[in-house]
Amino acid sequence: MTQSQIPVSHPSPYTEEEISHLVHAFYTKARKDPSLGPIFEAHVTDWDAHFVQMINFWSGNLLGTNRFRGAPMPKHLAIPELSPQLFERWLQIFKQTTQELDNPALAQQATAMANRIAERLWMGYQMTHSPDKPMVALREV
Repeated sequence: MTQSQIPVSHPSPYTEEEISHLVHAFYTKARKDPSLGPIFEAHVTDWDAHFVQMINFWSGNLLGTNRFRGAPMPKHLAIPELSPQLFERWLQIFKQTTQELDNPALAQQATAMANRIAERLWMGYQMTHSPDKPMVALREV
């Protein structure tokens, strides 16, 4: 292999530490939110394990690491009475958190991914819980 054929690895525009900070900052806000806080508190029994899981999830999505082991869809499907407003509130808090980051590349990429993830989870939730009703899209936040 010649020098020009060797793949060049580019450093990521964000770090594991920044992702960890994003996850912790988001959940600090979400847990205090009157609409989301009670849902998280009712369904997360071990916050330390949840933080590890969420850091692994976002690291996988943002850095391509392969540490996340889980299935987000079934966990969300098991929560009764979710609504588009709850997903939109989640996105509002997530976007607020990313806008407070010192790294604009991380803020932009994480927000875009959060929008796609929320849309998929909400569509899956509707297909499972209300298959006979018309789909309701999330509003842009």
